[in-house]
Amino acid sequence: MRHALVLALASAVAARAAPAERLEAGPEDGHVVVNVHKAGLLSAFAHDHRFEVRDWRATGGLVGEDLGGASIAFSCAAASLHDTEPGLSDGDRKKVDAQAAGPDVLDAERHPRVEFRSERIEPSPAPRDGSSAHGTAHGLLTIRGRSVPLDVPFDAERSGGGWRVHGTVRAKQSQLGIRPFSGFGGTVKVKDELEVEFAFTLRTVRAAGASALDRGP
Repeated sequence: MRHALVLALASAVAARAAPAERLEAGPEDGHVVVNVHKAGLLSAFAHDHRFEVRDWRATGGLVGEDLGGASIAFSCAAASLHDTEPGLSDGDRKKVDAQAAGPDVLDAERHPRVEFRSERIEPSPAPRDGSSAHGTAHGLLTIRGRSVPLDVPFDAERSGGGWRVHGTVRAKQSQLGIRPFSGFGGTVKVKDELEVEFAFTLRTVRAAGASALDRGP
């Protein structure tokens, strides 16, 4: 029993002493896209919307291979969404971009940033080989000045000096305090659910003692 306790304490001390990876990513390292799909009786005359997020930053922290002790944070400018859906005229695209940033949707003037911060990383039960990881980041999404729980599933693979992370997360606009667009008596509208796709490479920018791990963006 005493030997088991000593081994457990030694493992804990070794984990604390392991170098901490500080990871960062931005638009030059990948993409984040928000998809909003059309609905309604006259949806054939409407458009889906594919918003590219142009101003964002992601940061992460990882101590050794302990995914359960990792952290991830994401922040973007609410006014940086740009609709890249084919078929829109330049005029319509500017109008949609302005609506997305406007008071009825992201309200970028009063709440300029959208942020997600993990509170817990739940690793997948699938075995890891040190070069890949899978799991779910449980955390809080802060949007329009309010914070709501959000679970973000992800896959990651070692890529050079960092990790290539990708995944898709879905959320309802109504749960985020956003009323989905509806026009012409509800015959042209968008679905309540939105879909966020992300794929980027978190690159190592610092390796230091675990005490230096910064869990914020």
